Amino acid sequence: MPIIPRVGRKTARMRLLFALMHLVLALGALTMLYPFLLMLGTSITSSTDTNEFRVIPRYLSDNNALFAKYVDDKYAGDLERINLLYRTDFKRLSDVTLPTNLNTLDSRNILHFWQFHHADTPIDQLEAGFRGYGVHVGNLTLTWRSYLRERFQNDIKALNRSHHEEHQSFETVSPPIERLTARNWSLGTSQKERDFLEWKRTLPKNWLIEAGLDVLFAHYLKEEAPHYGGDIRKVAKVWGGIRSFAEITIPSHPPTNPQARADWESFVRRFVPFRYLILPTALPEYRAFLKVRYPSYPKLDRAYDSLKNANGEYDLPNPLPSNGRITQDWGEFISKAVPIAKVSLKEPDSNFRRVFTSEVYNAIRCHYNTYSITDLSTIAKMNAPYYLADARYVLDNALHLRRNYITHNYNLVIDYLLLHGRALWVTILFCLAMILTTLTVNPLCAYALSRYRLPYAYNVLLFLLATMAFPAEVAMIPNFLLLKELGFLNTYWALILPGAASGFSIFLLKGFFDSLPRDLYEAGMIDGASEARMFLTITLPLARPIFAVIALEAFTASYGAFMFALIICQDPKMWTIMVWLYQLQINHAQYINMAALTIASLPTLLVFIFAQNVILRGILLPTEK
Repeated sequence: MPIIPRVGRKTARMRLLFALMHLVLALGALTMLYPFLLMLGTSITSSTDTNEFRVIPRYLSDNNALFAKYVDDKYAGDLERINLLYRTDFKRLSDVTLPTNLNTLDSRNILHFWQFHHADTPIDQLEAGFRGYGVHVGNLTLTWRSYLRERFQNDIKALNRSHHEEHQSFETVSPPIERLTARNWSLGTSQKERDFLEWKRTLPKNWLIEAGLDVLFAHYLKEEAPHYGGDIRKVAKVWGGIRSFAEITIPSHPPTNPQARADWESFVRRFVPFRYLILPTALPEYRAFLKVRYPSYPKLDRAYDSLKNANGEYDLPNPLPSNGRITQDWGEFISKAVPIAKVSLKEPDSNFRRVFTSEVYNAIRCHYNTYSITDLSTIAKMNAPYYLADARYVLDNALHLRRNYITHNYNLVIDYLLLHGRALWVTILFCLAMILTTLTVNPLCAYALSRYRLPYAYNVLLFLLATMAFPAEVAMIPNFLLLKELGFLNTYWALILPGAASGFSIFLLKGFFDSLPRDLYEAGMIDGASEARMFLTITLPLARPIFAVIALEAFTASYGAFMFALIICQDPKMWTIMVWLYQLQINHAQYINMAALTIASLPTLLVFIFAQNVILRGILLPTEK
């Protein structure tokens, strides 16, 4: 009998009651739907916007938010470096916005010069961006791993032998650290660095960042020069015409201002990478320095044989070794003895500014049919080429970037699950075996208790229900010890056997079997059907909705198994998806975890969507009976 009678359902009061019921149910659905949508929205964010907690992240419709994400990825969240490169003063990464003068004639000209200059920059002056930082895994790392998998045919042992490393899987591999602004750093001294250099040449140009000295010099004046104390006003009196440290540029030759020259000399002697220094090959001061340092010529000959010229004199090393006696001597010479007037710099930032005053400028101007720029030095400070180039790339590739950010976290999680152990196959086999076992053991037990009037049936049922009075954690240690004695640890038996029988499922099935008419079985017995035949042809078809509920319960229990699965299967080869997702959550950020939880929830959601009618019948049928 329905709760609400059919008579009078079309009256105003009943219609109002139905409307209120649907409203309450809709509000209840929204309270469940909103957290799920919020989880979906967070799962496609990154460190820039993960704390906004929006159902629809801003970068999907706002180009400024998209640009902030791109900049955060490219420069590894280093806001100080971003401000120095962009000649800006952003306080937070979320404050980064597109330049307002991107489409002016001067900005377009600077972009033309920048593209020409950037394409011609040597690879040892270019640093690979998109590295990621902290728990944020960058595209560079993911792409590097894919390259190595293909190169070594997914053989981690071959990679370890080649790079002299000890990785358990490709998921722990990371690109070599680049120290382009270190004094004596050089690329390609090990097999791993040589492989990385070869691969880096194939990267898109927007992935490569010029390792210029403007940023390093500005940091030196702000943090290392004690006579300024980080006061931009004092710096401006010496270097003139600047309003912030972001506007500081390093000249390629010693300045004429005495204090500026002293700053330049101190910076060159202490911090400038050796490969950025330009000196005459035959330098008398260097030969004099070596004679003082090595009074014994035979000792000098052994160390410097490769530097002798035709006249038996020692020239400057070119290229400079990355380590050894020659490098140590060179460092001492630069720090203490080199004549600063003979030193000049050849590095990306000053090279770009040199384009404006060279004949290259005229060639580019004619090629692009652009007009002359009135004050190149002023415009170069106001319109940082890094800022303009990144902004133009984002606007030109907005759709591609948005698509990449939407799928980035999910690709990482899926790759993690597919490449770690046998998580996918272990979980599928475990779930199928658990469902099959549950639908075999529980119905047989319930059928026996229902069909045969056993005097101790009540006690058996009470014992089964008593197991529900204790939390599952209480039985973990006894189950572990028992499985250990049986030798089942790290096997499928350890996963399946402890959950093969369920007191609640047996109780539910017995109640349903008891409600079935006895006449059906009497008719079957008259027709000569055996108990097995009646169980298969009479009981099981009628109990199909109940079986759906029990199967769903078995699936959710096995699919979501984590703690017990980790305890009894400590071998990573037998870990389920949930165990691997736990490991993923330890080493990754919140937004990666949200993507992992979304992927983990999909199988259960899909099962319920496609089987909801059968499941609801299984829930309602025992009540109606």
